Amino acid sequence: MSILEREHAIHEAQEEALKTIDITTNFQSLLIKRTEKFLKHLATFSAVLTPDSAECSALLADIVKIKDTYINIGVPNASGELVCNAKPLKQPINVADRAYIQQAMANKQFSIGEYQVDRAAKVASINFAYPVLNPQNNDVIGAAVAVLSLDWWSKQLSDSRLPPNSVAYITDHEQKILAAFPADANLLGSDISIIQGNLQKYDSTFKVDNQQRIFVEKPLFNDSEVINILVGIPFGEELNAINSRLIITGIVLLLIVFLMIIIASWGIQKTLVIPLRNLLQSTKDLELGKDIADIPEQGSSELIELQHRFMLMAKTRLNAERQLQESQQSLLKSEKEFSEHIKNTSLGCISWDKNLICTKWNKFAENIFGYTANEAIGRHASDLILLPELEEELINVYQLLLDQKGGRCNTNENFTKNRNVIICEWHSTPILNEFGTVIGVTSLVQDVTKNKQIEEQLKLAASVFSHAREGIIITDIKGDIIDVNQTFVNITGYSREEVLGKNPSILKSDKQSTDFYQKLWKAISEYGFWCGEIWNKRKNNDVYAQLLTISAVNDANGNVKNYVAIFTDISEFKEQQNKLEHMAHYDVLTNLPNRTLLADRLRQAISQSKRNQRLLAVVFLDLDGFKEVNDTHGHSLGDDLLVVIASRLKEAMRDCDTLSRFGGDEFVAVLADLEQLQDFQPIINRMLKAACVPVTLGNITLKVSASIGVTLYPADQTDADQLIRHADQAMYLAKQKGKNCYHLFDIKSEDAIKVRHERLQNIRTALDNREFVLFYQPKVNMRTGEVIGAEALIRWQHPELGLLSPAEFLPFIENHQLSIDVGEWVIEEALQQIGKWQKDDLVIPVSVNIGALQIQQNNFAERLGKLLLAYPDIAPNLLQLEVLETSALEDLLDASETMKNCINLGVSFAIDDFGTGYSSLTYLRRLPANLIKIDQIFVRDMLIDPDDRAIVAGIVALAKSFNRNVIAEGVETVAHGVTLLQLGCDLAQGYGIARPMPAQDIVAWTAQWNTEQIWQTWVTDNKS
Repeated sequence: MSILEREHAIHEAQEEALKTIDITTNFQSLLIKRTEKFLKHLATFSAVLTPDSAECSALLADIVKIKDTYINIGVPNASGELVCNAKPLKQPINVADRAYIQQAMANKQFSIGEYQVDRAAKVASINFAYPVLNPQNNDVIGAAVAVLSLDWWSKQLSDSRLPPNSVAYITDHEQKILAAFPADANLLGSDISIIQGNLQKYDSTFKVDNQQRIFVEKPLFNDSEVINILVGIPFGEELNAINSRLIITGIVLLLIVFLMIIIASWGIQKTLVIPLRNLLQSTKDLELGKDIADIPEQGSSELIELQHRFMLMAKTRLNAERQLQESQQSLLKSEKEFSEHIKNTSLGCISWDKNLICTKWNKFAENIFGYTANEAIGRHASDLILLPELEEELINVYQLLLDQKGGRCNTNENFTKNRNVIICEWHSTPILNEFGTVIGVTSLVQDVTKNKQIEEQLKLAASVFSHAREGIIITDIKGDIIDVNQTFVNITGYSREEVLGKNPSILKSDKQSTDFYQKLWKAISEYGFWCGEIWNKRKNNDVYAQLLTISAVNDANGNVKNYVAIFTDISEFKEQQNKLEHMAHYDVLTNLPNRTLLADRLRQAISQSKRNQRLLAVVFLDLDGFKEVNDTHGHSLGDDLLVVIASRLKEAMRDCDTLSRFGGDEFVAVLADLEQLQDFQPIINRMLKAACVPVTLGNITLKVSASIGVTLYPADQTDADQLIRHADQAMYLAKQKGKNCYHLFDIKSEDAIKVRHERLQNIRTALDNREFVLFYQPKVNMRTGEVIGAEALIRWQHPELGLLSPAEFLPFIENHQLSIDVGEWVIEEALQQIGKWQKDDLVIPVSVNIGALQIQQNNFAERLGKLLLAYPDIAPNLLQLEVLETSALEDLLDASETMKNCINLGVSFAIDDFGTGYSSLTYLRRLPANLIKIDQIFVRDMLIDPDDRAIVAGIVALAKSFNRNVIAEGVETVAHGVTLLQLGCDLAQGYGIARPMPAQDIVAWTAQWNTEQIWQTWVTDNKS
């Protein structure tokens, strides 16, 4: 009972210590929290926010007088200089070395220092700091610091009302004493170890000292070790009284135990020792195999029961030995029968000793592995059947089998005598001797190679079915669905359970006729499959396009037993195709018909004019002053102006007329169904007026006008292309007349012929006088930084007008023999330049543009071959020919054949300005070009125009689908490059990389070229 009282007293002292320290901790931590709150409020004072001001020190001096809790208050600036202090400083003080100052400024939160002698107040203290932050940008201005006297803190600790003879100590994170109870100034700043050295650990929470006080330590703040408190509570008086009672109780118990030992020793001799001696003698007789005599019944009832049980056990053992002898005879007989069975079993039966040496080998093992019993017995498994790469693993498995003494089943690859690899299934059982020791293993083995192959095929088929990106439907012979895969569910929206047993007709969209399905099933019946595009319906009734293949599955007799349908959702592809088709016929900027659609409508209008005996006007309009708008305000504003002008021109025309954007600031209109010659004039006047009305875009007002050329059919009895050229020539004369007017082409007049003749003659003279020069614009791989080539761009170094761009002379020789001569000059000049660069150790491919007329020559490939032969040191693959997608190739089949002949010479082809002219998909499918160039009109505005970005993404995807490379023109900024990389287009050219430059500048530019850092960063971050 005294022990329990003692434990209870100690427990009460522990509870009292914990309660006391909680109260004391709460009281002391409240003092610190008040300090934190005080400093946080002080840090917001305007005077403190300017610590180097005189108002700051004055404020702090007043606060110290009011707040006697603190002996000093200061505000060091961000550099640690104590520029503001409640008490005057005799000399400058820098506190930047104080850890708590550094912590408060770095972490921007309340910080507690350690024991120190304050340099300003000259007394033992602990300091507290709170950051002073700039309210505008949250930058650190300094720190508000409060100095707390340790003497004051000790007095506060005395007010905690601790029990008599209690002690308490408050320490900093360096374990230095900050306050003590009872108050002792000599202890302040001392290490707490001088107190803790006298303490002994009682348990994980408490310690005691030699004055019978129980101690507990706790941080003043949760999860903080900055300031701790150690409290000792006395419990000696109660413990001494309890200990006295405990000693008396112990003496009495010892006397009782001694008396019991004397009585027990006499009883044990009589009731235990003698009976055990008799029992021991009987066990010795049993060990020698003697009959056991009856044992006298002596001792306790338990011993008598033990004697009875021993006698029964002895008789049982003797009977067991006799039965064992009989069992051994029977076992020998069974073993002989078992051996005969093993020889004739349909499974291979092999036995191994502990070292994996073969000891038995039946006939079917010979059938499996090819070894006879004589060849196999006595040889190690590694010599017979183990693959070298699996030998160590299988030996470990065998050892595990020996150690665990249990059966094991495993499947692995093995060698045959002919060194063929087969797959075997093994059922192995340890062989035990009469002592239960494992002496070997017997294995039943079966060749499961064919089964495993079938199993793998089934797994592969199941995996393909489950993971295929195409939807799969399997039906029975009646057409009822028996299974679908997950992709089917994802595409159609139907769950597997919803369609099982249903007919696939639930997916019909009714966009195909009955005749369509009859032809489909006829094809399956005749050829065993059908493949094509079909429109089907999802569960939510959305109609979408599929690329579908239906195949009949036959059984071994050739009879159809199932149908398998595999389909892909091509709705996105169809949408891209529609966009590209629209793009192929309409101008992206103005949404007006482009040259392709214009040519088609003009041909239709000519046919209609012939049938109806009506007049037809072809109008060629060029904006006056548009170039100045682009040069002054930029292309973006110029594009906005074109959109407005196009809309106004459209409104000025009739519904039956066609307005097309021909290129740049040029428009072509077809005015059909005119009854009289003068009927075109009101429309032309409205168009002139629409073009010259000022346009306000944002804060900018722009004013342009139009020069218009007109030709009339059938007065101008020619084809569609020539009508447009005549209208163009008339427009040129309108500009010469002063602009903002129109000129009617007169077929009888020599004006137009004279103008065209003069232009052609000037260009011929320029070619003969070698006034043409080639500039080169580099092409790069933005992902790798490699310079992949350069495009040759022709310029006219006019003796009077200076350097002219191709737009100022090439349109005049389009579809003229002169264009072929200029084209061949460009190819030869490019080949010469490649040779010059090679001498400077620069080898890069050069691409040149060729027109439709040039490539459609019957002997183009032959002429190209002669040019290449003239430069035998230049590899033909360094020359690339770019076919403009706006070129109207009359016979795609002939053009394709010509291109293939050129490719056989070693050159390559690219489709230039893709998406701006004739049928993009047709060119892509039929022309053997390995590179597609995205026109700059889409690239330039893709950062601000989602439609342009979608078109670029569509062209990139289309190029990849047709296994073509793709390059983007018009990369003017780094942002253009990053977007193209994100869309999967790595190749680029444009002003953002390099402007076209003279040939002599290319070598130096290539040497200093380095891909933009932002491109390199993007590539690095997105490597997989």
